Amino acid sequence: MKKWHRQAPLRICIFSTMPNLPYHYDWKLAYEIHLGIRVHWFGRYAGYPNWAIPVSRLAADMVNFFFVEKNSCWVVINGRRLSLRAGDLLVVSGADEFSYGHDPKNPHVSTSACIALQQGSVANTLLQRKFDRCYSWKNPGDYTAQFNKVMSAFASASACRDLEIAGSLLEWLAYVMTRLSPPLDHSPAHERSVVDKILTAEAWANSRLGKTITLKEWAGAIRLNPVYFGRIFKRETGLRPMHWLNQRRLQMAGQHLSSTRKSVSEIAEECGFADQFYFSRVFRKHFGQSPLKFRKAGFQLTTTAPRRNDPNR
Repeated sequence: MKKWHRQAPLRICIFSTMPNLPYHYDWKLAYEIHLGIRVHWFGRYAGYPNWAIPVSRLAADMVNFFFVEKNSCWVVINGRRLSLRAGDLLVVSGADEFSYGHDPKNPHVSTSACIALQQGSVANTLLQRKFDRCYSWKNPGDYTAQFNKVMSAFASASACRDLEIAGSLLEWLAYVMTRLSPPLDHSPAHERSVVDKILTAEAWANSRLGKTITLKEWAGAIRLNPVYFGRIFKRETGLRPMHWLNQRRLQMAGQHLSSTRKSVSEIAEECGFADQFYFSRVFRKHFGQSPLKFRKAGFQLTTTAPRRNDPNR
């Protein structure tokens, strides 16, 4: 009788000279963009008899879109008085001076958004566009519907609230810009020199939020004397340079808390705060709650009432 021997399984080894390349390594990059959104306010305001805004000036790095939903009001902007009716959209650009009022017997209702859109190294691309002062919206209801989407996102209790807000803001802004189609501004550079210096200073600081920044170093980055730099920065933004810097660092810290598992001490250090206890103290003062409560509460931001000189009251 023949004996059968169990044979070992056949193993075939193929040695390739090809490197272990990433999947789809030969595909071209489809799309990439680096965006930053800053919003000073976004909401629906007025609607009561004693509404008024005294003479104020918009921060140099922002653009305000003021839309009249109901009735009428007036604005004096850079010394020129304009009457605004329902469906009118007023555009206020960085450093414009303004005051508002309306008929107390017939209060108007308006929406107002103050925003900056950073693309790459450009601090606010909206300021590179030449807007008309006032536009008349053909379908006011469409504008209101788009605006309300952003309002709903701000009211969201989702853990992805930040993404919802960013997405709805970009959708609203794309809607506005598509219909306005403002051309690039070719004004002489000297007309915007101060505003451009402030925007450059902000972009420089934003790229170094995790590092130690001194006023002297910051002013030197745009070739200005520290005292003069501090004066024009406060004049154009409404904040002292270091106060502005702290706000940016705290916003970045809030984003880390809501989207990473890093410890409070790690986040404090990465956001430029050498002392964790000081970080926790200023965080609580800014957001109304401690860093841990901010994280535990589902990343809900504390909203604050607009100041008297904001054009959204």
